[in-house]
Amino acid sequence: MAVETELKLGIRRGDLPKLRAHPLLATVRHHPPVRVDNTYYDTQDETLARHGIALRLRRMAGRTLLTVKTAAPSRGGLSSRQEWEAPWPGTFDFAFVENDAVRERLEKVRERLEPRFRTRFRRELWELPLGEGHIEIALDLGRLEAGAAKLPIHELELEAYAVPAAELLTLARALAQDISLWPENRSKAERALQLAAGTWAAPVKAIEVELDPKGDPLAALRALADEVLAHWSGNLALIPYRHDPEYLHQIRVALRRLRALLQIFEPVTGPEFAAQWRERLGELAAELGQARDLDVLLDELLTPALERCPVEREALGELAARLSSERDKLRRRSGRLDPGRHGRVLLDFLAALEALPGNALIRASDLRHFARDRVAALRKKARRRFAAHLAEPSPETKHRLRIALKKLRYGLEFFQSLWRGKTTARALARLKRALDVLGHAQDWHAAQDMLTQRQKRHPDERLAAAVLLAWHHERIARNAAEILGNLEDWLEDDLTG
Repeated sequence: MAVETELKLGIRRGDLPKLRAHPLLATVRHHPPVRVDNTYYDTQDETLARHGIALRLRRMAGRTLLTVKTAAPSRGGLSSRQEWEAPWPGTFDFAFVENDAVRERLEKVRERLEPRFRTRFRRELWELPLGEGHIEIALDLGRLEAGAAKLPIHELELEAYAVPAAELLTLARALAQDISLWPENRSKAERALQLAAGTWAAPVKAIEVELDPKGDPLAALRALADEVLAHWSGNLALIPYRHDPEYLHQIRVALRRLRALLQIFEPVTGPEFAAQWRERLGELAAELGQARDLDVLLDELLTPALERCPVEREALGELAARLSSERDKLRRRSGRLDPGRHGRVLLDFLAALEALPGNALIRASDLRHFARDRVAALRKKARRRFAAHLAEPSPETKHRLRIALKKLRYGLEFFQSLWRGKTTARALARLKRALDVLGHAQDWHAAQDMLTQRQKRHPDERLAAAVLLAWHHERIARNAAEILGNLEDWLEDDLTG
């Protein structure tokens, strides 16, 4: 059995000449392109995929190989998985698979196996010697095929042979200084499986992480960061293939979650690490904000008003048409977001996270106690922000309260697997409701500022803006008052049970 440790990276096709001319590859052993034709097998109900097993028949350079791989979690495109490979004997024979459970699973479905999808590409290879081993750099260009559906492949795979996995990140970061690269969490087989199901382009969203209660806080940070990085890079990898503003929104959410995670785990990382990365990630998030503001104004405020507001529908319609045109132009510019820039930051962060030192105190820390302490600190800050808003109500103090509540919600979501109680579920439901209401209030204030600024250039929008803001005002003010009236009691309740 081999353990395959590799880093998958998307690459912009226009950067291929830069890759081939890169100084790091100029003097290493180079293998000219060869054609690779892979057929993946499974049952009709995808039994193997559901158990994390990939079965592949590969034809390359006059040879046919049967390969079995097990699924492995990807960390910013970096993964290690079990792999077994043998010459194709002409029929499915799994004697070469050394893992009994995997071999038995394959034997059970042998009679029901059928071709499910294919990957066809040309592979160009470089071997970079390093210490006692080497890194194999494979450039794959081709397509995935699932029935009539096809999807391009532009991918760089870095695979370690007797080389520490950290060296893959070092090499990727060096290449990414000159070439647009970004981590690709999904294997070709996973993407082809999603292509067959019609789900390949679905925006990637946050998922819950099952933390080990016996683990230490640094291990928990890395597990949680892996999920947030998958949230970020999963949407990043989709941008070159399809325009969907939801990808940009989910990237913003991932960056916001990652910044909150760093604040929560500051006692583990140290304040300097947390501050440096929160600032760097914040710069990326800020660049994606303008298009989102227009989305909110159009989708959350103007569209409902157009559907239900009984007055000045023509003026509202004209404003909606103008803003929609401006948003389309902005989206076309935003849609050209270079995944390579985000990819560089993501790879840098992953390397910095891997390099974080542990210590005896961190290793001895009880994760549940740490989590309760951090949630308590977040709740205390939310109470302070609430008191400040009561003392001096304003859009600014309300916005700061909303940010504090959002961080409290992220903290509970990060740690919820440690408690599994109804108390936490109830607290999260309340926080979601509060954040929805306060978010709408913040959107209303932001829209007011935006529309006021626009009237300097477009005075003809004044009537539509006044109608729009007035129509939403009473409902938003009433809901915000109700939430704020209940918030003090909510923040006094226990949240971690």
